[in-house]
Amino acid sequence: MAQIDSQLAQFTAATAAATLSTGRKLIRNFRYYRSAQSDLTTITSGELLLICHTIRMDMFGMHNLLNDEQMQQSPFLVSLAARINDSFENLHRKVLFFDADLIEMIIPEIDSQRDFWAGCTEPSFYNFELTRYLEHTLPVSIKFIENQINQFPDQIEI
Repeated sequence: MAQIDSQLAQFTAATAAATLSTGRKLIRNFRYYRSAQSDLTTITSGELLLICHTIRMDMFGMHNLLNDEQMQQSPFLVSLAARINDSFENLHRKVLFFDADLIEMIIPEIDSQRDFWAGCTEPSFYNFELTRYLEHTLPVSIKFIENQINQFPDQIEI
């Protein structure tokens, strides 16, 4: 049986992860822009908190992969990072429907996270600093965002 070149396998896995990430983004955008106005009549603070919870779970998953030496080259890292980036984009989009007075503190934090995670397709993104970011910066940021969302009304009519 022929042995698969490890570089070829890594390239194939990375391509599959990038394809999966791009596909998820296209599906999200398609659903958002093709939805009828009746589908977008309310946004709840619970929806926003659920997005934060998803980010937190993906953050833990990435941290676990980065701490496992065998998984540090895993294409799942790219997929999880892209998912976190998409979640911040989705959170930003939904937060904008709330009153400006409520969101003025949260928008710069979300934008900062979106800027950081936008680099997830670059190989240099996955380094030792990412582990520190996942341990220190992101948990503080998510906690701040959740605290701000808890001050939002339960739902907003669009």
